[in-house]
Amino acid sequence: MRVRPSFSLFLSDDFQLVIPQTSQEAQIYMGSKIIVTCHLTPEICAIAMQIKWFKETDCVCIYKNGHVIEGRNYKDKASLDTHVLQRGNVSLHLNNFSVSDVGDYYCQVISGDRTQQITVGVRIKPEVQPVSQSPTFQGQSIQLILFEIDKIWTEEETIEMDESALMSEMKVNNMQQLHQMMIRAYREGYLNWS
Repeated sequence: MRVRPSFSLFLSDDFQLVIPQTSQEAQIYMGSKIIVTCHLTPEICAIAMQIKWFKETDCVCIYKNGHVIEGRNYKDKASLDTHVLQRGNVSLHLNNFSVSDVGDYYCQVISGDRTQQITVGVRIKPEVQPVSQSPTFQGQSIQLILFEIDKIWTEEETIEMDESALMSEMKVNNMQQLHQMMIRAYREGYLNWS
């Protein structure tokens, strides 16, 4: 009897987005950093993928071609840890957390022709601190809960997301083009830095 070796081919386009637990609770301080956790499963490298994070329809950040692009209202506020993308960790890092950061966060990961998305709710835990009495002062402690939301975004909302992401990408592209034009003008003698 001849035994054939058994193996399976794993394609990097075969993945899902998950949050580690059904819900997560965190005791944080206003003004501190929070992480909206999200991972690829199975654990595969996300470095070559495109990652987009939105709060509602507002672009928070985009990871594309090895660079993180912050959304218009998220300069120095949002980031991805590019060192852990290799392990499939696409979590969103939010600095200087405030009550205005409470809401629904939408993560979209694109690899080739495959797109996966997940929505994560970020809320102040009501039993601990009623939203109407939410602390607003930096340094005050609050209890957050993060959980997956089974939300279907409307066509209008997805169009707004696309427009917001496009504006963020255009801002970076325009700055790069301006930088290249200035370097060229300097090299050709049209600009003098003195």
